[in-house]
Amino acid sequence: MASSNPDVAAEPRRLARPWWRDLPGWLLLWTLAAVALASTCSDRRRLQGLSPGERAALYQRTSDEFRTLCEGPHARDFLLRCREQARFLRDFPECDEACRARLTPWR
Repeated sequence: MASSNPDVAAEPRRLARPWWRDLPGWLLLWTLAAVALASTCSDRRRLQGLSPGERAALYQRTSDEFRTLCEGPHARDFLLRCREQARFLRDFPECDEACRARLTPWR
């Protein structure tokens, strides 16, 4: 039985795209996610590897830099840097509830 609509009959059938054609894109996406996760975990491991005195000094220095750069009148000019610093400060055990509250706007 022939189709009554000539446009449908003339249109060639489209095959579904093979799954393996999307494989490189998925592999790239998963690789980037793994690199980001490894980077985050390595920063935390490095902080834990420092002596308590070194870690406290680094925390103080980073906190002071954050206060100067990100809590001043030109904070929006350094948006990416401030977010990065806030993320880094949250990894310190010295960052208590008051510290985390201070960093909340930079999520």
